[in-house]
Amino acid sequence: MRTLTIADNWKDWKFGDTDAVMTFTALDDDKVPDFSDRTLTFKIASTLNNDLEHPKDFAATATGYIQDKNVILKTEDVKQLTPGNYIVELWAMSNDTQKDAVYPSKGFAQFTIEENSMKVSDVTNIPSMTINAFWNAVMQKVGTLTKGAKGDPGQTPKIVMGSVTKLSPDAQPSATLVPLQSDPNTYTLNLQLPQGVQGEQGLQGIPGVGSKGLDGNNGLTPTIDPKTKHWMIGGTDTGVIAEGQAGKDADPSKYVTIVSFNQLRQQVQDNATALDALQNSTATSDLQDQVKKLSSQVANLTAKIEALEQAESNTPKPDEPATSASSASTSDTPASSAAQ
Repeated sequence: MRTLTIADNWKDWKFGDTDAVMTFTALDDDKVPDFSDRTLTFKIASTLNNDLEHPKDFAATATGYIQDKNVILKTEDVKQLTPGNYIVELWAMSNDTQKDAVYPSKGFAQFTIEENSMKVSDVTNIPSMTINAFWNAVMQKVGTLTKGAKGDPGQTPKIVMGSVTKLSPDAQPSATLVPLQSDPNTYTLNLQLPQGVQGEQGLQGIPGVGSKGLDGNNGLTPTIDPKTKHWMIGGTDTGVIAEGQAGKDADPSKYVTIVSFNQLRQQVQDNATALDALQNSTATSDLQDQVKKLSSQVANLTAKIEALEQAESNTPKPDEPATSASSASTSDTPASSAAQ
């Protein structure tokens, strides 16, 4: 939601005061929007019997200026407004899309122009006392005036073309002249122009009439020269051979004949059958039993050899006295064991 509030310090000012600034705070969902790429315009309307919710007449437009994240309205830009209560909106137009964001979304901001001491606001209905007081004040001022120094030449305003918006055919054309924020002496001219009403469809044109063209010449039929075997177009030899060259004979050593392939396949089948028969034969089973028995015998012999080697390592040599441990070990070992 968009909101627009005006600071209380210059919410009220007197008619004729062109040296005041009204400060507005615009928020978009409670956040300060970025107006750097937008054209800001205040649109102001007067109210009927101080009813701020019901505007009476559209009164004026004025340029908005960015200052410290706020938007200001200069009273000199609305000096044509007479004393009374006014409501105001801020229109922010995107310079890229030409779309407007209007602040606030609900209601209006408002300010008041008070009457000054001269009470001059309507030249068509001025009391005689006010006229006399005004005349006396003017004459008094004229008496104190002296010719001042010649002022500097004013700057010629620059006008640059802005956007051109196409409207519906029944819309009214309009134009806006907006000063740039960076250079108040340069104005952007934006046009809003209605498009023209579509015209009636024109009459269908007469079909075109053309004459038949001449028949073309027959083309040349290509032929093959019987000697050179080249393509011939008319009497011109193209040099392109029309017949393919004979290929080389194949090397039979690099290929397997069907007969030799069948022989090899038969050998493989025979060998596979013989191998299956050998694996399933009883002779193979007997051979496996024999291998198991031999393996058992080898294991027994290996154990006996290890025992004999252990006994010999514990027997003392002839030139060494026997220890008690070795004697006991020798006495417990049967003599027949060493013989084995």
